Amino acid sequence: MTQIVKDRNYLSIIKKERIMKPIVKIQKQVQELFFMIAPPPHILSDVRVLKDDVHYLIGHDFSDQHARAHISLFHYADEHADEMLDFVEAKAYEFEPFNVLLKDFNVFINGSKRTIYMDIINKYPIRDIFEKLIKEDANFTPHISIAKNLTNEDFIKCWPYLKELKYSNQHFLCDRITVLQKNGNRWSHYKDIMFGE
Repeated sequence: MTQIVKDRNYLSIIKKERIMKPIVKIQKQVQELFFMIAPPPHILSDVRVLKDDVHYLIGHDFSDQHARAHISLFHYADEHADEMLDFVEAKAYEFEPFNVLLKDFNVFINGSKRTIYMDIINKYPIRDIFEKLIKEDANFTPHISIAKNLTNEDFIKCWPYLKELKYSNQHFLCDRITVLQKNGNRWSHYKDIMFGE
């Protein structure tokens, strides 16, 4: 009988201590990640030159003038970034490397704004990656932006030139998803998630 009372007293002391101690919740910081396909240096260089051409033709800076060439997959901002990375790594294991074939240029029209982009011939493998990671979306068009959100006036100044350029027989091997992490106002390389590993 005495033993039981001691145990009860001990438990009530523990309960009192728990009540008296402040409960500290550790809140995980929101991590911003950007998942994309990064072209190799020769494509980056070509896009840089094309952006310079647009700058020259319109006579002023434009919104994504200094952005590196890439094929966007999705943006993720949440405190569960590690879980998202684990999910993407597991899915990437199922993907097989493929060639991305680039040819000429095209335009997105969004209200009064125009975006000129480098067209991708074989969109299906990139759409497949997007759909396996995110969701089916008939409007998802893999592309590499050259100049985003141009006014109609700026578009008219540079589109005739780009439309006549013949950009073909360019390709690169896609064997990974590149992940960038936002640090303040800058994006930096976080990791590459290889296919089939």
